[in-house]
Amino acid sequence: MIIDGHTHAHGDPDGLGDRYDARIEGLVDAMDAAGVDRALIMAEAVDVPYIKPISNAYVAECCERFPDRLVGFASVHPAHPHAEEELHEALTNMGLRGLKLHPRFQGVAADDPRSVALIRSAAELGAPVAIDALLWKPTPLALQLPIRIDALCKAVPEAKIIMNHAGGFHFLDALAVAIANDNVYLELSVALEYFHDTPFEEQFLFVLSKVGPRRLMFGSDHPQKDMKAALELTKRSLQRIGFSETELSWVMGKTLKAVLSPGDSL
Repeated sequence: MIIDGHTHAHGDPDGLGDRYDARIEGLVDAMDAAGVDRALIMAEAVDVPYIKPISNAYVAECCERFPDRLVGFASVHPAHPHAEEELHEALTNMGLRGLKLHPRFQGVAADDPRSVALIRSAAELGAPVAIDALLWKPTPLALQLPIRIDALCKAVPEAKIIMNHAGGFHFLDALAVAIANDNVYLELSVALEYFHDTPFEEQFLFVLSKVGPRRLMFGSDHPQKDMKAALELTKRSLQRIGFSETELSWVMGKTLKAVLSPGDSL
């Protein structure tokens, strides 16, 4: 089974920018074209003018329409006064399976007490947490650094943390965090493509080899990135550093499946 661990859709076809097809049908079509069996689709509770929010209700509706293809993650803004109630509603009544936090679009660091409280609540409900770790200039960089995930892990060691984009520009910090915390997984979207054919590619692939296949997850960041191209690049890159077909199968779906449904079928 191939699972794309990082996708988006929007109720507004141009909701992720007029260059991209944000329709849920476009996501399913991309999955079919790439040979992807299932995808993790994420809500976005953000408050920046250049990104349109994606509601938990919309993601839940998409998952209900395509129950055999999609798994949904909720998003809650840590600064919202009723954040924990919103998370509980999304995870217990809407059928969503995890939480997405976005320091660069929410302006709240991963180890901020408000984020920690949300992640503790998610862990109590058995829900993994995806945290964006790709830096972006409008938000203070200090709030976005992936090294801050280490303090979060020390505060909530029972949480399962998916570091989106494998730490981005700070991929060596991502390696340090993953080595220091067994509950951290790296999702590969954007970063793998960004460093491809650059002087940093070998260093990035070194990080992936050290983290190992059972803590890596394929992701495309559809629709901003082409799913089929991301899948093919991921396979080529990991084969290049010696991953076997069995090891590739973990990156392509088994790792995420184990995080989402330990001991169960997905």
